[in-house]
Amino acid sequence: MEEQELNSENDVITEPEAQAPEANSSDIILEVKDLKKFFLTKKEWKLVKEPVGVQPEGENEGAEQSEQADNAELDAPIEEAPTAESEQNAAQPAKKFKYKLVHKKTYVRAVSGVSFDMKYGETLGIVGESGCGKSTMGRSILRLHPITSGNVIFEGTDITQLKPSELRKFRTKMQIIFQDPYSSLPPRSPVGQIIGEAVKVHNIVPKEEYRDYVIDIMRKCGLQDFYFDRYPHEFSGGQRQRICIARALAVKPKFVVCDEPVSALDVSIQAQVINLLKDLQREMNLTYLFISHDLSVVQHISDRVGVMYLGSFVELGDKKEIFDNPMHPYTLALLSAVPVPDPHYKGNRIILHGDIPSPANPPKGCKFHTRCSKCMEICKHVEPKFKDYGNGHMCACHLYPQD
Repeated sequence: MEEQELNSENDVITEPEAQAPEANSSDIILEVKDLKKFFLTKKEWKLVKEPVGVQPEGENEGAEQSEQADNAELDAPIEEAPTAESEQNAAQPAKKFKYKLVHKKTYVRAVSGVSFDMKYGETLGIVGESGCGKSTMGRSILRLHPITSGNVIFEGTDITQLKPSELRKFRTKMQIIFQDPYSSLPPRSPVGQIIGEAVKVHNIVPKEEYRDYVIDIMRKCGLQDFYFDRYPHEFSGGQRQRICIARALAVKPKFVVCDEPVSALDVSIQAQVINLLKDLQREMNLTYLFISHDLSVVQHISDRVGVMYLGSFVELGDKKEIFDNPMHPYTLALLSAVPVPDPHYKGNRIILHGDIPSPANPPKGCKFHTRCSKCMEICKHVEPKFKDYGNGHMCACHLYPQD
């Protein structure tokens, strides 16, 4: 797998340990430990000149053997041009060089070292700018993307070590609601078949109870019985999102990744879908990883909030702590951008200058220092530790003690 290779001076990819650590407490449903997901984005050949008989520093012998058919070498030695020093010392032989084509790869570090845990029945909200790795993290947890390194422990089992056949039984326990309800639904299948397909595959109910079971799930999600034989193009955006929710809940999951489920809906429909998700959570004891750009929605539905920037967490804590006492400058900037429904209110908007850096070449030290108004010299060279500063409120910033 090419995602597991990395040609970098700073990062070393290692395979996860064969035996996963056990969960610390019985009320923990999910543990994510140092999760990394890198995408291979670019391959290029470079002509390198090197002394004969000297191994290039940092070259991977295994990669060299695996790509031996692709790499071409010009083995003809080329004598160095004579210099004044070499003419004076004619007895000393001239150095010999050869030219070699090197295969260089570029990776995008979409998720870089994310760690957290979740309890049963909890909702963890994930916020951050577009491109910070929120959706990639959610899909990597479900193994829709093969992860580069790290551990995902679901109910005491490390699912990163499971084969596809072994992972099959976990598919009913872990589901996802996609952002775009239209493109995630097959247009040539009726609603009843879309919702009930996984019910048949995983034998959730007997065949004679199949139709009644699907209709019951539809009713719980606010869909009428006669929608069973209709097609996705006959529904509005809010109704299509309800179909996606019903499809995810039809297999009786315990953990659901909600990947911006209301971002494509009108405000009034957003409230209906959010209330539906909360009602279903109470009724079915679901655990949500809720990804969103809207901080107002996250504040309404979440128990804890995690703030992501350029592939990693910068702050994580209880919802009240994050919104009432934000610590990281990036969190302060996000909260200052939340609109307040009061025409007389004038807040201090924090403007972040510049764009988010490329995840293919992240800056050294603190990743946010290129846009931070409180940047210090240490921020440019030393990466801050992600530490707990009390009551589970974690932050990665040099403005606070690091020891």
